[in-house]
Amino acid sequence: MSGSPTRAKIAIGDVLGGAEPGLRVQACLLYRVLDEDEEFNRAARLHAQSQDEDEEDEEPSLSDYWEWWELVGPDRHDYWVEVDHGSWRTSVYEPLPATDVIDPTGLQVGQHVTLTGTMAGQQAVVTERRLGRVSQVTGQPTYPAAPDKPVTYVTVRTTGGDKVSLTFRSCPGRPLRAYRRQVLSPRKQKRRFGRVLFSNTFFNIIDIVFESVARVIKILLWFIR
Repeated sequence: MSGSPTRAKIAIGDVLGGAEPGLRVQACLLYRVLDEDEEFNRAARLHAQSQDEDEEDEEPSLSDYWEWWELVGPDRHDYWVEVDHGSWRTSVYEPLPATDVIDPTGLQVGQHVTLTGTMAGQQAVVTERRLGRVSQVTGQPTYPAAPDKPVTYVTVRTTGGDKVSLTFRSCPGRPLRAYRRQVLSPRKQKRRFGRVLFSNTFFNIIDIVFESVARVIKILLWFIR
């Protein structure tokens, strides 16, 4: 794909405001999505291409990527904002203690797991599994990253009480990582960071509907009084 496929409305060096003022955009990791079969057969394809110089890789589409932007501040590190090109959702990932980590390598969607560390004993179900490779590195991430490095992401959601999403990341040569994940609407992005980092028409409509319903409820409550 020609040019950079990143879509977030931020750049390396930007300083954000909102509820967390002073956060600075330090790095961006652009991942290309792979499926399990594609990764398994990758070496064979590379060998075949080395024998036929005229053969070219199929150019990935925009939906084959997701981007991770690292934000740093006085009390923040390993703190990321994601734009997923498949769902066009924007999420924030806050790091959790090492005691909360679960190895995601063998986890599959629908599988139930028991959490550890600060959430020890709570039950969760795997809602998403992603395999990817680093396609592009911009800036200087806290933890070194290089193009072509594989990564596995597994997200689970707790089954009782307040529903919480956690994401576990596995990357060869790096410690396993755990994050609390929250999807941010454009309205929540602006409140948290002082601006909208990414939005699309669907989420803009959802925000408008939400705000309209909230106004109607406030008016009704005022009349009821």
